[in-house]
Amino acid sequence: MFFLYVIFFCGGGLAYADNNSYQVEIEAPSPLATLLKSHLDIIKWRQNPRMSPGEWKRLSTEAHQQIRDLLATEGYFSPNINLQATQNNSEHIAKYMIEPGSPALIDKVDITFTGDITQQPAKSSPSQQQIRDEWLLKSGMTFTQTAWSDAKRNLLSKLLVNRYPNATITDTKAIIDANQQTASLQISVDSGSTVHFGDIQIEGLQRYPESIIHNLNPIKPNEVYSQAQLLTFQTRLQESGYFRVVEVTSDARAASQEANLAPIKVRVDENQSIKLSTGVGYSTNTGARTQLTVDHLNLFNRNWRMTSSLRLEEKLQSISGVIRLPTTKNGYRDSANAATTRTEIEGQTTTVTQAGVKRAWGTLKREQYVGANVLSEHVKLDSAESSDNYAATLGYGITLRRTDNNLNPSRGYLFNAQFNGAPLASLSNGTFLQSYFKTQAYYPITKSTQLIARAEIGMVNGKNSAPAAFLFRAGGDQSVRGYGFQSLGVTEGDAIVGGRYLATGSIEIIQWLTPEWGAAIFTDFGNAANTVKDLKPVYGYGLGARWKSPVGPIGADIAYGQETDEYRMHFNIGVVF
Repeated sequence: MFFLYVIFFCGGGLAYADNNSYQVEIEAPSPLATLLKSHLDIIKWRQNPRMSPGEWKRLSTEAHQQIRDLLATEGYFSPNINLQATQNNSEHIAKYMIEPGSPALIDKVDITFTGDITQQPAKSSPSQQQIRDEWLLKSGMTFTQTAWSDAKRNLLSKLLVNRYPNATITDTKAIIDANQQTASLQISVDSGSTVHFGDIQIEGLQRYPESIIHNLNPIKPNEVYSQAQLLTFQTRLQESGYFRVVEVTSDARAASQEANLAPIKVRVDENQSIKLSTGVGYSTNTGARTQLTVDHLNLFNRNWRMTSSLRLEEKLQSISGVIRLPTTKNGYRDSANAATTRTEIEGQTTTVTQAGVKRAWGTLKREQYVGANVLSEHVKLDSAESSDNYAATLGYGITLRRTDNNLNPSRGYLFNAQFNGAPLASLSNGTFLQSYFKTQAYYPITKSTQLIARAEIGMVNGKNSAPAAFLFRAGGDQSVRGYGFQSLGVTEGDAIVGGRYLATGSIEIIQWLTPEWGAAIFTDFGNAANTVKDLKPVYGYGLGARWKSPVGPIGADIAYGQETDEYRMHFNIGVVF
């Protein structure tokens, strides 16, 4: 058998007691030589001031067994070890020449179970067959001590996180046949009893009632233990806005013997009822920004959350308020909102005042809402007469998220659909229906190369009666890069106004240079128009940098707009969806 050998020369240090020096040479395949160099006692102690020729001889002899033990952790159980011990005046040299032989391969794996898992319902998870199928060390693989330990740990974790939090591995054996170079593995697992969730124990509430926590609890009475459900519960409480710190745990060891019920412990640190915050920033879409926000978490002492915001930007100014009611027992999240917004973009100045109510429900993976809204707007165009519009609308939306990571996805897709319509002509300038769809997909081409594709379409059906707020324009950071914010649409006089149809898309490839930093190349395309015939796409091309920050992806791009023959900078923070 041919091996690539690497010789590690360990320079001897002076033995201060007897003026002798001691050297170790290891001749072995490079990964194994590194292992031995890091752990052999004869190398660790060769520069000890108390080292003597007699002690050196003892250590060099004991090194044989240490080498065998260390090689065994990597699956080599029949090594050939030769020692050449030489002495040149006061210099002592121990040279180990090692032929590790063939590694042991896994022959058979036998996993046996006791406990409730042997009697659980057929479709329950985790099952005995599922655990056997997902066992990491398959027949024919090389046996190593690290892989053996990892496989046992992985097996046990599948039980601990779901249904059997008190599971244990009662016995393990790795039977090595040195002649055949095989390893037979035996694992005995006691799942213990099935544990269910019991009552909720709450600590830390002072300002808010317990109903806030109970209504956000996704765990049903007597539900089977699941760490994923505990994490979902904790996430809901953290996102509610009422609490600064949240900890949700369940002590399965405290489960009652009669019904195996594990209590759920919720510890919270509440936020102040009133919070004032200010901020400044810059957007390549709407320019410099300053913002003042006031949060009231217990409005009228009814645990209603109100957020009021004053936002001043170069192209957009708004004052808004939203009141969110506590989540109901059925998981509904009700809110009411009002806002006045003024935008001045591409020769069109629009002032919109609106108020509405909304009900949302569902999880992050599948979230839906219905709402009702009344809107009044004043539109002024450069070199044209102003107009006033109003509408009373009903809306519905759904968002699907199927990604491997919510903050920095690398695989999966996002989908959003929204419908807003004015069904009664008596409450609007006229009836219309706005439909909007957007999807974004992530696909890892290789371990370090990622594809991101985006597409959006929109349409407004009905006579030309929809307010400008429901029409479409394109261009900007999250649309067609290389063009100004909402600069693509229908030309009317000296202004660009919204159209009844929208279609945009993007194809982007990111090459990750490190786990956090990458470089991107992209092509964007799309436009907005009043007819499908006039919906002719324009194109933008560019390069950018990407950073996987703790709050999501951050991107900086420079894009060229083919239609305008101009370059523009664009910044993006997070997954906007």
